Amino acid sequence: MAGFTLTPIIRAHLDLLVHGNLARARGWIFRPEIAGESVDINLNGLPWVTSLRLFERDDVRLHFERTLGFLWSHPLRCGFDVTYQLPPGCDLSQPVVLSVALYDCASQSLGVWYTYNGRVSSHDVAKYGPPAHLQERVGGARDFQSVGTQLASLIMTCISKYKPVTAAHRILDWGCGCGRVIREMMKFVPPSTLTGCDIDTEAIAWDKTHIPGPTFDRIDPYPPTAYSSGVFGLIYGISVMTHLDEQTQLSWLEELSRIAPPGGIVALSVIGENLRKTNMPAELAKIFHETGFASFVPGYSRMLAPFSNEGYYRETYHSFAYIERTWGKFFDILECFETKHQDILILRAVSAS
Repeated sequence: MAGFTLTPIIRAHLDLLVHGNLARARGWIFRPEIAGESVDINLNGLPWVTSLRLFERDDVRLHFERTLGFLWSHPLRCGFDVTYQLPPGCDLSQPVVLSVALYDCASQSLGVWYTYNGRVSSHDVAKYGPPAHLQERVGGARDFQSVGTQLASLIMTCISKYKPVTAAHRILDWGCGCGRVIREMMKFVPPSTLTGCDIDTEAIAWDKTHIPGPTFDRIDPYPPTAYSSGVFGLIYGISVMTHLDEQTQLSWLEELSRIAPPGGIVALSVIGENLRKTNMPAELAKIFHETGFASFVPGYSRMLAPFSNEGYYRETYHSFAYIERTWGKFFDILECFETKHQDILILRAVSAS
């Protein structure tokens, strides 16, 4: 077992309805392994509702039992529905950032979940979003918008435990593609603080034209980058380390540690144990068991070869012991958030020796 903490991610959903100076928040929130009791809710960083008791939601319990196999030894108190006056000074001219702090029966914090109200419809994405072939390169056109929304919320939730995202002067989306996540992160932080980079020249050109605010840079498939040392206080890379061979990963870990300052936070996703058990080819089991690392070249690698090389994009699997042994040479490994799909590793840059 790895020395860092493995934490099931908070799962939640919230709708915010505003009528004049009143707002209604309704939804659900839980951590699978610990019984929640109450929540505090902030709107745009302003306290709104505190010590709101949760109630049981059998529909939520049954859904997650059927879809993810969760089984609870305790009643699933996860629901909330509250109407209250807006906090003074709450600006509703922009999407409202909501943070929901979850507590147990002893008032101990179980984490804080971040989201925002105001979603782009699927029609808007089809009309204003990137062309379908660019969406396919970052995971597919199906649910492009909703996945971006979920990932931005996940990044905010995981990183904010260790560093306020708003405290970072510059944030890097490493492997931003056609902007699936960065366009949603713009709801949480000033767009000018965001930089996106990718090896996909066409995607970066689309981003520069259609996503005003952030800076976008085309980078080479292999480091170094042109970024100055210690320039990004926060870096996240979603579904990047899941597609690189071992030596390329090590080279990029060294580069990420260079461009993050001491104390900077880096969030990287890896294929989690549940997903690995269902999609890792059986012929990789032996080498994975022996080394904690395995990868292969999938068929879709050819589609991405024009801006890399055939075989650059892979399907890659890591054990936690391997991550601790190798990634720990470049970063302090703080925590892994388990999602049942791609887990999120939270790393902290250390001072150069």
